[in-house]
Amino acid sequence: MDTGISNQLRLAGQVSLNYGEMDSAVIQNISGCAASDTTLWTVSDEGRTLERLTHSLDGYHLTQRFDLASIILGIPGDPDDELDLESLDIDGSHLWICGAHCRVRRKPGPNEIVNSEIRERRSRRILARITLDGAGTSPEEAQHVPFEGPLSLRSKLESDLFLSPFRELPTKENGIDIEGLAVIGPRIFVGLRGPVVGGLAIVMEVTLDPAFNVTAVRPFFLNFEGLGIRELTRDGDKLLITAGPVGEATGSFTLYQWTPGPDNMPRKVYSWGVSIEKPEGLCWCKVGNERGLLVLYDSPNRSRTDEQGVYRADWLKPDP
Repeated sequence: MDTGISNQLRLAGQVSLNYGEMDSAVIQNISGCAASDTTLWTVSDEGRTLERLTHSLDGYHLTQRFDLASIILGIPGDPDDELDLESLDIDGSHLWICGAHCRVRRKPGPNEIVNSEIRERRSRRILARITLDGAGTSPEEAQHVPFEGPLSLRSKLESDLFLSPFRELPTKENGIDIEGLAVIGPRIFVGLRGPVVGGLAIVMEVTLDPAFNVTAVRPFFLNFEGLGIRELTRDGDKLLITAGPVGEATGSFTLYQWTPGPDNMPRKVYSWGVSIEKPEGLCWCKVGNERGLLVLYDSPNRSRTDEQGVYRADWLKPDP
């Protein structure tokens, strides 16, 4: 389906995602999506579930919700700890899922300006490959990287020469934070919201052994004018990269196309400009036999959702 963008993208309309009577917090915090045929998968960074939606004439409708703790076994922490899921990708019969792997500063209390406590939940450290059934509609089993220890992804990131100075920082203060995941054949890429190093954003190529241990990470440095990476999605043999602010300040969001490699420059293909809504989830899908890019937003405008659980995603199409 993803054959690569040759020109620019344009906003062509919206696509309805009907979640019905589901927890409104999930709909307000959709952070990742992936599509195959008539099936759309989504996750929320505030939840612990995987949602499957099926395409119909008027958009997508929720058909099943899966508890990820019953699929990805051994998730550490308390049963109600959020997983901070940030990105999805689908590769044949496998669905890949990635968490932020970050530290966070606790929100200040009523009489505080800044809270001094920085916390780290290992439940955020998910990088897993979920095998789907023959129909591609139900998860069957999962392999995941270690949640801690020298062969975990967080440990490999912390030990990288460029990232190690930032390992103690919380996510929105230029700490280590994964926001994007894309798989191109045997190559696994994660995009970092932070740190931005010397003004450059970082895409990490992750190498796994057959036991799903992380054996190496390789950084690629990209100039997005001080912005970090907020999402990755596959585009043929290329990547689409959403660049946006590292912190919470309102700033511009821009979409680039990049061929993974040390000497290749990103090409701008779309811009949201300065936006209160934050483009978080990105995936190719077909609606009415037309191929386009579905865009989901964190902190969506009120007009994007309604009381019936309908979410209106943006629909970008390549220029002819």
